[in-house]
Amino acid sequence: MYIMRAKHLTLEERKIIQEGIEKRLSKTAIARSLHKDPTTIAKEIKKHRTLKPRNRFNSPVICSNFKQCSKPRKYCSEACPSYAEQSCSLRDRSVGACNHCPDIKHCRLDHYFYNASHAHEDYLFHLSDSRQGVNLSEPQRLLIAQTIAPLLKKGQSLYQILANHPELSLSVKSLYTYIEGGVFKDFGVDNFSLRRQVSMRERKKLKKRREPVNYEGHKFSDYLAFLADNPSIPTTEMDTLYNQPQGPYIQTFSFQNTGLMIGFLHQEKTSESMASALDFLQELLGIDYFRLFSLILTDRGTEFEKVSLFEQNPKSGQIRTNIFYCDPQTPSQKPHVENNHNYVRNILPNQRNLEHLTQKDLNLMFDHINSVPRKVLGGRTPYEVFSFFYGETLLHKLGVRRIEPDSVTLQPYLLKIE
Repeated sequence: MYIMRAKHLTLEERKIIQEGIEKRLSKTAIARSLHKDPTTIAKEIKKHRTLKPRNRFNSPVICSNFKQCSKPRKYCSEACPSYAEQSCSLRDRSVGACNHCPDIKHCRLDHYFYNASHAHEDYLFHLSDSRQGVNLSEPQRLLIAQTIAPLLKKGQSLYQILANHPELSLSVKSLYTYIEGGVFKDFGVDNFSLRRQVSMRERKKLKKRREPVNYEGHKFSDYLAFLADNPSIPTTEMDTLYNQPQGPYIQTFSFQNTGLMIGFLHQEKTSESMASALDFLQELLGIDYFRLFSLILTDRGTEFEKVSLFEQNPKSGQIRTNIFYCDPQTPSQKPHVENNHNYVRNILPNQRNLEHLTQKDLNLMFDHINSVPRKVLGGRTPYEVFSFFYGETLLHKLGVRRIEPDSVTLQPYLLKIE
């Protein structure tokens, strides 16, 4: 018999659920330890677990009807009406997630991970979001606005207005909340209509402490395991450069096997802005050429923390790349992009103002950098090595051009941006 102790799960209870998953206990066993119904645990895990899609690069389609299908193997695809994803009894029924699964390194299915802190944060967000809103009908809103607007212009306080108009049936606090939320903004009533708001300084808002990002399945150790299973997939290292805290910001991509580097200019240091560069490259290069970005290694900067924005196609939701993160404070794990930044700093030293920098300037700078012979490349330039591996067509698509040896310049005067 299960005893319902509380309607909502607490953070401690969610941690017990995560610990149970990591010990590979069944949902029934976890429910028994928490004195909850097994369906409660099942719904919690299914609702708050996060998806880590399987690698689809050079990977066969996993269809449970594959053996019985009469179609030739080469026509097997997820678009087939008979396609059915293979199931995993541990992932889908018994345990519910893949945390600490002993077979995860060799498993070709999609993975799901449950994180107690993220699950609780998601629960609190939706709990708060469901309770927000304006508890007013449109006639009530019109009555209140038409009553308070002319009186506020006369300098009356909200307390004075409500004391003289009990028919409004509001407290002073509720009316303040509605005005600050912009409910009556179309009637000319906002914060500046309030005498108290104008005379007092705006209260300093306390910064909410950020929850740590869940890098489960995307750590550097996971990258090494992925690389061991997929040695033919080249790594592209990603990073960010900037001189002023307010920007602009330069997002750099360095291809490990060729030394070539390209960059994109951003005005915001956010995951949304940085991921838009991959959206652009995917649209520009198409499916075949975009495979060059199938494996990305970067650091744990806040501008890269939203994994799904980088990994998934924003239009179809399908996986387009695999992104992994270096260990904290370990830039040496992505040495190629770090070393290439030394060339960038020759042209854009730290003290230089980048306010007027353009994408055209960036392209010119990287053209010169990619035309510098490297000892590690046997005296060849990144341009030459990249062209040998992938052809000049791809270089032209990326907008990269070769600079004559005697014309290569690695000095600040290359770019006239001030």
